[in-house]
Amino acid sequence: MIIEVNQSNIQEELVAKSAEKTILFYVYDPNNQQTQAVTTAIENTVGQQNEFLTLAKGNAADPVIQSICMQLQISSLPSICVFKNGRPVDIISSAELSNPDSASAIVAGLMPAKEQILLHEATKLLSENNVNGSFAKIADAFALAPNDINIRFAYVEIAIKAKKLSEARTALEGVDPNSRLDKIYTDLEAALTLAEKNQQNPEIDILQEKLKQNPDDLDNVEKLCTALSQSGKATDALDLLLGYLRKDLNAGNLKQVYLDIISTMNGDPKQSRYRSKLYTIMY
Repeated sequence: MIIEVNQSNIQEELVAKSAEKTILFYVYDPNNQQTQAVTTAIENTVGQQNEFLTLAKGNAADPVIQSICMQLQISSLPSICVFKNGRPVDIISSAELSNPDSASAIVAGLMPAKEQILLHEATKLLSENNVNGSFAKIADAFALAPNDINIRFAYVEIAIKAKKLSEARTALEGVDPNSRLDKIYTDLEAALTLAEKNQQNPEIDILQEKLKQNPDDLDNVEKLCTALSQSGKATDALDLLLGYLRKDLNAGNLKQVYLDIISTMNGDPKQSRYRSKLYTIMY
């Protein structure tokens, strides 16, 4: 987000809002042609949709901004004062902002690490009930930072919600002994154990036995694949269906079942892969 600060909003924007996200108080001279490229580079790096940084621009000609600069000991332009948790924590001087490239690099360095951004995005998607999309984000974060215990715990939690129970179990078993003393570990272990018990669908065992006895019973195949999908084993169901569709694309109602299962995988990176597999057969 990019805003202009003045007497009416500077207290709220620099102090109050820095409790929620990092604020970059950027003091500049709009009439200085030589630094306009630096200003543009900083604005482009932050962007209007940034959820982690706010660029609060202060016109150095404003007496209120001048007073704040004196308090912060800002003596050259352009400069940035970084605000976090209601207080200034760092000053980036004009010498460090001498050209657009260095200015852009410095501001980009104030962004959270990639895995933290992915964690934030995963949490946001989960709050919007996009479980598959959330799992895709947290899986990327976990791949980048498997030793970050908070990311590992978030991965397990979201994997359970996405019915990726084998992935959740593997990640939970990798928790170090000290972290197993945390309440969140105990809660996740209990939630995962319950989910694993609920996934043990007796109907699936019966349908799988029928499949062994009569693999040509397409009605049974349809029921089995539907049950597998509902138990969080969508890829197992799709792999089984592909075996039949490769032999006969019009076998019973299996193509529609395949498409129905794919439609439940929005946000899952495997969705496009399995859609491509079907298109390869069709065309």
